[in-house]
Amino acid sequence: MAAEGYDPTVEVEEVITRVLPGDNGAGPLWCYGSPCIVRDGRHVYVSISETDPALDRLCNTRWTVWKRDENAWSMICYGDHYDEREPCPLAHLPGNRLLISVNPLADRTSMTRGGACIPHIMAISPTGDRISPLPMPDWDQVSEAFTEHSYRGLGVDYDNKALLLFNIDAHRGYAWSLLEEEDLWAHEGFFSFPIRACYPQIGLKNGAAHVMAIGDIIETNPAWRRFKKEKTGHDWDYDFRRLFYTWTPDIRKVPFLPSIEIASFEETAGYIKNGDLLIDDEDNVHLLFTTKNIWHDFMRDAFFSDRPIISTVEYRVLKDGKQIRSHTLTSHVKDENNTDESSPFYTAVGFHADTTNRVYVVFTGGGDVYVMQVSPWIGDTPSKIPLKNPISNFMMPTPRNGSTMIDTIDMYGIGPKSEDMHYVRVRLGS
Repeated sequence: MAAEGYDPTVEVEEVITRVLPGDNGAGPLWCYGSPCIVRDGRHVYVSISETDPALDRLCNTRWTVWKRDENAWSMICYGDHYDEREPCPLAHLPGNRLLISVNPLADRTSMTRGGACIPHIMAISPTGDRISPLPMPDWDQVSEAFTEHSYRGLGVDYDNKALLLFNIDAHRGYAWSLLEEEDLWAHEGFFSFPIRACYPQIGLKNGAAHVMAIGDIIETNPAWRRFKKEKTGHDWDYDFRRLFYTWTPDIRKVPFLPSIEIASFEETAGYIKNGDLLIDDEDNVHLLFTTKNIWHDFMRDAFFSDRPIISTVEYRVLKDGKQIRSHTLTSHVKDENNTDESSPFYTAVGFHADTTNRVYVVFTGGGDVYVMQVSPWIGDTPSKIPLKNPISNFMMPTPRNGSTMIDTIDMYGIGPKSEDMHYVRVRLGS
């Protein structure tokens, strides 16, 4: 049954700005594990990459920060140089502190495609008139210079004024550094998933740290790899079909525990996208992800012709590293009885927690955006958000980046035109 008492109403739907493609392998929402949108009370901020098309290198963008007042957006500050490849996630800490995770090129005179980079955190005043670097993070066991492929992650414990920063070290694993009060990088470490895993969602609360990341490696099945090359012409083909979770009860004292494989479509050449992570007041860890049992139609036709293609939105709840709840929130089957090429492929999902501690899931499917309640669990069904312009991909403010949670839903994403960055505010009603 559908939840009684909410009816999605779109209060704001607007284009913030238009971006030029960077053509560097990192789109405007590439760092989707760590959002580029943060809410600080009544204000919303977004970080948007700006491209210098004249630069023929991977690090050809700079960060810009935009602020929405009551009725309009304005750019309040920007990086001094076009020396970033990836979008730059935002965070919020007490004292009206807006933080941005940056990863600039170490040698800006270099015109090579790649290069060493220097990951760190910048503090920005709410008006953008003061920008200052925090002390450089401490890193542990780093064997190679960090590069423009940082796959960095960012998690905040707002109440304890703490921030956890991740940065990938080639294919070995993640180096991490923990910022505590007084801007002290007090702890650091290193850990690895069973395979290279990227785009991490990071939750931090009272020292406990939780991480979800998706496997990101070149196709390991020789026959599938040869067949894909015939279809795409690419020598490489990265696959995302094993989802991992790890945690530590106290990152200051206890190493990350062995990874748990939350889901896998290794046997059917499928696809998984890690969506969101939320820690509730009882320290339950809510996980959200989308799946497709067979990623490409041409792979189904060649290797799995007897199987339908099934797309889903998945929800899990863990406690102390053990699963206590599992739900498929919605699904779509594509087979000989339903061959619609416009069938839903769920491209983005996120949690929204309101001021009454209800938790909702927002997701895209078939060009539309939906919302449904998942905690407390009531057996809800999705309600369509009546947008004028569909959003194919989006980010949302989250407690994971220190955002203030309110009763309206903020979304920052890509509209019908891939170069337009949209903002949407939705009220669920009472």
